[in-house]
Amino acid sequence: MIAAIVPAAGRSERMGRPKLILPIGRTTVIATVVTALKDGGAEPVVVVTPPADFAGAAILADEARAAGACVLIPARHPIDMRASVELGLDHLGQGPGAPPATFLIVPGDSPGLTANLVREVIARSRQFPNAIVIPVYEGKRGHPIALPWSFAAKLRALPPGVGVNALVALHLEKAAQFEVADPGAVADLDTPEDYRRLSGGPT
Repeated sequence: MIAAIVPAAGRSERMGRPKLILPIGRTTVIATVVTALKDGGAEPVVVVTPPADFAGAAILADEARAAGACVLIPARHPIDMRASVELGLDHLGQGPGAPPATFLIVPGDSPGLTANLVREVIARSRQFPNAIVIPVYEGKRGHPIALPWSFAAKLRALPPGVGVNALVALHLEKAAQFEVADPGAVADLDTPEDYRRLSGGPT
């Protein structure tokens, strides 16, 4: 089993509005991400949302569920992406049966994610089951990344304030980086300009 964790509890401060429920084509940003993960072979897909009283949180949760995700709604706002990932890991580790052999991490604001890219990462992670698998587009590391389950404990052991990127940097010798032709691996959604470019419409 290869699961996926989608940290989706960000505050969208640079966007100025809840960005993960913005429309992309006929769906929303978060639904696009969840659908790509599931169609690409990840199961389950765990989405960590903001607390229920946060602006747009209820819509975000509904959109993620409708796309087939398991939704975690924390009582308090996760302090950073690492905290959201750890909540997802806790859920996966406490589920019935053994935890997944591998887990993917992809930020919720990755509207360029495609099922084909997810399949590529999963295939490479099966080829290199003990490695961190990282897709690279034009020299830039992207998402999703795949980590063996043993890295769940390594993440929790990091000092406070140190995140997933630092974990990867500490273990680059165990990384299987590979070039992809899909620009969606590095397509972020942070600002109104990003949204206009990715959606092809006005901000």
